[in-house]
Amino acid sequence: MAEKLNVLTLDVETTHKTKESGGTTALPYFGNTLVSIGYKWLGEDEVGYDFISHSDNRAFVEDGWFETMQNTLDSADVLVGQNLKFDLTWIRACGFTYDRHVYDTMVAEYILAKAKRWSLSLDSLAKRYGVTQKEKDLVAPFLKDGKTFYDIPYEIVQEYGIADVIATEEVAVKQLEAFGTTFGELFNDISTDTKAFA
Repeated sequence: MAEKLNVLTLDVETTHKTKESGGTTALPYFGNTLVSIGYKWLGEDEVGYDFISHSDNRAFVEDGWFETMQNTLDSADVLVGQNLKFDLTWIRACGFTYDRHVYDTMVAEYILAKAKRWSLSLDSLAKRYGVTQKEKDLVAPFLKDGKTFYDIPYEIVQEYGIADVIATEEVAVKQLEAFGTTFGELFNDISTDTKAFA
């Protein structure tokens, strides 16, 4: 029987900059800022949601937050995310470390699609699996006006971010059902040399 793993779903929101070549980028290498991190343990109801930077200083995290977040990451056996390379890039750029298993819902869906062309966005996956929907209508008017998550009222960012965390976790669980496995079976039965799935 597979050992129970501590599975943490994580999602970050950031600022974004306009690129000289057109379009925008939210990567940390272009002077962007991490705005918030949402995270949830599989099997628990509560979603943690912390603001690292925001135009409203009422949103800021308390002293000692970095160590608490690093302890959370240290307790995770599997980190789940949608397009997780983006979130990992950010947490590493901020000085956090994580070197255990990862599960990316976007990559997993690519595998499940079996060469079918369908959208791999979280919005599309949440609709496809009939789980919690993204709250994109909350932030769309602000983004259209050129604002970033730094300037959108923090209560709205928090509601949006929490929905993303829940949707990502629920999509991952549905995908594992489609694969016919669980996190415990998947990650306890693979070689210790292989740290990532999807």
